[in-house]
Amino acid sequence: MTRDRIRLVALVILGGLVTLACGSSSRGDQKRGPGARGGNSSASGPSEPEAVPVELEEIERRPMSALYSTSGTLRAERRATVTARTNGVIEQLLAEEGDRVRAGEPLAELESDEQRIAAERARDTLETRRSELQRLERLYDQELVSEEAIEQARRDAQDAEHAADLAELELSRTVIRAPFDGVVVTRHLDMGNTVSPGTAVYTLADVSPLYLDVNVPERHVSRLSPGQRVRLTPDTAAEPVHATIERIAPAVDPETGTVKITLTVESSRELRPGTFVRVDIITDTHEDALVVPRSALVSEGRRWYVYRVNDRTAEKIQVETGYESEEAVEILPDEDAVIAVGDPVVVAGAGALEDGSKIRLPGEEPAESQEREAAAR
Repeated sequence: MTRDRIRLVALVILGGLVTLACGSSSRGDQKRGPGARGGNSSASGPSEPEAVPVELEEIERRPMSALYSTSGTLRAERRATVTARTNGVIEQLLAEEGDRVRAGEPLAELESDEQRIAAERARDTLETRRSELQRLERLYDQELVSEEAIEQARRDAQDAEHAADLAELELSRTVIRAPFDGVVVTRHLDMGNTVSPGTAVYTLADVSPLYLDVNVPERHVSRLSPGQRVRLTPDTAAEPVHATIERIAPAVDPETGTVKITLTVESSRELRPGTFVRVDIITDTHEDALVVPRSALVSEGRRWYVYRVNDRTAEKIQVETGYESEEAVEILPDEDAVIAVGDPVVVAGAGALEDGSKIRLPGEEPAESQEREAAAR
């Protein structure tokens, strides 16, 4: 065999050995599988979506009312400026702003020396005239004086009586009194100020009850009646208070199409003349309404939805709404009766839900945490 032939045979044998080695390595990798490293890793399937934490409340049946809401300012039925009715200087102030007073109760006193002296002089004159009349009547019985003298004595006594009454009246006016039961709204003067007839001293208001005038559209008035209760919400009070419809005006305002409704409300520390209040008047009531918390509603455009939960799965249901309050909304009945009393609906966490989402309740651990705890056990 020549040298060239020997070299060719050796190359063929070497190529076969290399091909055999590569094939063995490829089959070994295929046995381990793609992504296998050292034979210690295991394949895993797709993960389940995490459950959404939510809070639930049940649908209930209860009355729901339609409200007409407006606002207004409380007023007193009677309000008066108490003025001086004689000349004088204020000697004493007996009432301050905010004090409750009774009719006839003294509010202030004026210096009264001059009026007291005049009243005493008038009383003395009256006594003198009466004594003179009695003396002349005795003489007349004895036919010692004329009838004209007796008549003149009677006129003098009567004039003296009128003068005494006027002097007593002027003295009484040095005490300024409340004309009716009420609350002192304003004190206009200080001690030592000089007053004359007509000088304002106090402003007094009768605040029990207070009144409120509101204008209600004519279409609602047919459902209202005197004695009906109305809810007021003052900015100054922690809770709403109740008023009563006192009277309903018999005519419609042609410019606004509204009717004047007058409400009464008992005054309190939070309610005073001038207090601004929001008014809610019930115009209709559904006694047996399906009701959900307002927080259960989810809006999409002009449509409303709730998420009902069944077997830890949220179901998205479109609903039609009826009467509303600050806390709750009426769900109008539908032909298919999709939702019913007692159904649990999501009231917190609905923004993270989709139709078919899994849910978990407050206090429950996420599924991953439960699996780790189970593995640890």
